[in-house]
Amino acid sequence: MAGKGGGAWKVAYADFVTAMMAFFLVMWLTAQDQQIKKAVSYYFMDPLGASRKPSRGGGVVNVTSTGTVPNSSSVGGGQGRMPHSSPNNEPSPITKVVSDWLHADKAANAYWKSQSVMCRDLAAGSAEVAKKARSLDEVAAEALAKQLKAEFSREVATKMTGIYQDLLFATFAEVNWTELAEDLLFAR
Repeated sequence: MAGKGGGAWKVAYADFVTAMMAFFLVMWLTAQDQQIKKAVSYYFMDPLGASRKPSRGGGVVNVTSTGTVPNSSSVGGGQGRMPHSSPNNEPSPITKVVSDWLHADKAANAYWKSQSVMCRDLAAGSAEVAKKARSLDEVAAEALAKQLKAEFSREVATKMTGIYQDLLFATFAEVNWTELAEDLLFAR
């Protein structure tokens, strides 16, 4: 029969290609951020998002879901910068809290966006940029980071006293102000 062009190899090859596709899909998913893993798990619990009742999946992530991932951030094609680090490049939940507030509060977001434009304009006229000692982005980010820290600290100093003030100032030491400033300057 082999001489007459049997087609059994096509079925085996199709099975192999399907298995390889599934293998590489699983490998790609395991390399993703935790938020993406949660989003994929939620999708397989309710693919159409039609159910408004919480559902429990049988997966590794044991969560109750009603659809999209809460407080998730959109991720572009690449990995990008590891978000929300402390000044010593360790993960910083404090920086994330400040960043989330800056993006969620419309008045604060508008104010800091306008401040980022002003810092960029001032940096464009600075001597460091004119001498090409530092880039415009570096100078603007440094100025905006200093302003962010100063205004947050001034607010705490006027509204808090005692242990609360000390705790907030200690917390501010863990905030990566430069990262927040860069996010404001380079946000699309």
